[in-house]
Parts: sequence; structure tokens; C-alpha cells
Amino acid sequence: MIVDESLLIQAPPERVWRALTDALDRAEWWGYIDLDVTVGGKVEERWSDDSGHPMLTEGVVTEVEEGRMFRFTWSDAEQPVATTVEITLAPAGTGTVVTVLETGWEHVPGGAALAADHRAGWRVHLTNLRRYLQ
Repeated sequence: MIVDESLLIQAPPERVWRALTDALDRAEWWGYIDLDVTVGGKVEERWSDDSGHPMLTEGVVTEVEEGRMFRFTWSDAEQPVATTVEITLAPAGTGTVVTVLETGWEHVPGGAALAADHRAGWRVHLTNLRRYLQ
């Protein structure tokens, strides 16, 4: 099982990359994530579940191809096994296709249900990114 979400954003790849990787820029559309896009950098997303209980999803950046792709581990506090998230940018005319792949669900207990939740979450984040940049 793979979460695979893509969205065309009418902005050049350099601008999309900055919106993803620059903390001040990213705070405008995804203000509750701490993301250091360097190999070994931390990823922490603090959010609340449907009942208002505070949650933490965290990981570590494992690979960066400047301006094109970064990859990180990703797991909720109660999740015993991390998934891997890869975010890639590809030029498309005057815009950029942003793709999020999240893999490793077969190793996560209840992986199918969690993958569906994450798919919905990535759609929200991509839509927020597009709204911010367009």
C-alpha cells in the first residue's frame, strides 16, 4: 500500500521549493510543522486528533536533492514503525507538479486505515500549498 498524491501548482519549482523548505514561508500555509530539510534534520508536526487530544508526528530527513526532492521518516507517537515520505517537484509548463509518496504501510499495524487518513491529510497540505502560492 502506497499513499500517492500529486497536485499541479502554478508556480515555478524554485518558488514551490522555497514554500516547502523555508520555515517562514511554510508557516504561512502549514504553521504547525517544524521541518529542517537537511539530511539528519528533524520533522515534527504537532496537531490535535478529532477529540482534541494533542498528537505528535515526527521523523528525520534522510535524503535531499536540492530543489527537486526530499525524503523523511514519519510516524505518530503511538505508531511502532515509521513510514517513508518522499516529496518531489517536477516542472510542468509554467507550473510544478508536487508529488507526495508515503510508503511502508504494510509494516504498520492498521496500516490501511492509517494510510487512508494520511492520504486525506496530504491532500489538505497540498491544497493549502497551492492556495498559498496561487
